[in-house]
Amino acid sequence: MNDNLMKHRILTIIFAFAISFVPSFFMGFALPNPAAATSQGFAIDGEEWPGFWFVCEFSQRQRAPDDGCKMFDDEGFQLAEGRLRYIRMLGSTETACRGNKKGQCFSASMPNIRISRTDRGKLSLGDKQFKVRYFGCTQIYYFADTPTYREIWPDKKRCFWASKRRFYIAPYLGSVTITD
Repeated sequence: MNDNLMKHRILTIIFAFAISFVPSFFMGFALPNPAAATSQGFAIDGEEWPGFWFVCEFSQRQRAPDDGCKMFDDEGFQLAEGRLRYIRMLGSTETACRGNKKGQCFSASMPNIRISRTDRGKLSLGDKQFKVRYFGCTQIYYFADTPTYREIWPDKKRCFWASKRRFYIAPYLGSVTITD
């Protein structure tokens, strides 16, 4: 596989996409985040998952988080308005991140955050699964809820841009300012 194609694949892996720079001088707006766990699981509202969802910091490719998802990675996504958007938390100063990487995570209990977001394809939500159409290929993902996070995994038939990785995510419950 040529180097450019491999670099492109790595940069476009769903939910773990390349970081896009958004100048901090862009003005944003604050949004409340309504997604929360109920006895039936996390909210799903028609064609969207309300709020902004972040990867659990202390999860790994095939292993659930060991902290109940109390710490978020600085990357996540938004499933709304028929689109999947990659999101990134901006300005973290947290030092308790995996691998002692300063600023690459944040506490799930922070009262407010700023994010950038980048469109990553057309979204179609179903019962316990969703589809993302990106670069001409539709990938199916399945999901299941636990009391503290939602687990997502790809169908065995994968698009060229999708990895085998499982994602362990949870909704951020504070106020969000979007700076895109």
